[in-house]
Amino acid sequence: ITRFHMFQRMRAELAATKLALEERKTLDRAKGILMKARGIDEDAAYALLRKTAMDQGRKVIDVAQALVMAAGLLA
Repeated sequence: ITRFHMFQRMRAELAATKLALEERKTLDRAKGILMKARGIDEDAAYALLRKTAMDQGRKVIDVAQALVMAAGLLA
């Protein structure tokens, strides 16, 4: 039983790590889109994402995902 719980924790930790990596990739893509479109640096791009998320009452990752999806439709 102890070994089963250990493997369950490891699986949950692996899933959380994979999700965090995917979210990081999405954030980086969104920042890249903003940097190219607006001619701003990475810090300014993240600040813009954060401000937009706060203004809309959403999470930064949700705003980033929406931006990446919209950019994909326009490309």
